[in-house]
Amino acid sequence: MLVYALKRTREQQNEIKSNTLEEDIDNGGVDPNDPETIILTNEYNRKFRVRSITMANIPANEFVDTDGRRLEGIREQSLYVLCHAAMPSVLVEIGYINNHEEEEYLNSEEGQEAIVNTIVRSIQVYKDKVEQVVR
Repeated sequence: MLVYALKRTREQQNEIKSNTLEEDIDNGGVDPNDPETIILTNEYNRKFRVRSITMANIPANEFVDTDGRRLEGIREQSLYVLCHAAMPSVLVEIGYINNHEEEEYLNSEEGQEAIVNTIVRSIQVYKDKVEQVVR
């Protein structure tokens, strides 16, 4: 599991501003250089990071506990796809095709079905968790 590492912070802040505050900025209601906007952007950044880590733990546990897969842990990476999400985000690494056993599992119908089922189950668990907090 990979979550965003705080190395491309400026890119992520720009993405949050353009996606989350875009309408307010376009309507002239928010100045992107205003200290209040910067604080708000930083708070979104913190909230998204915490939620990403929470989200990453769910499939990590599901893959290990339910599917018996090996896990290398949750790691931080400054990947473009993660820093430009402007929302909680996780990149799931299932296995490595340079490992013969994992390649067979990843290419098998049984392996692909198990992987999809685990990801779908994990999304449902996360969704239920988020909805409970909102209530």
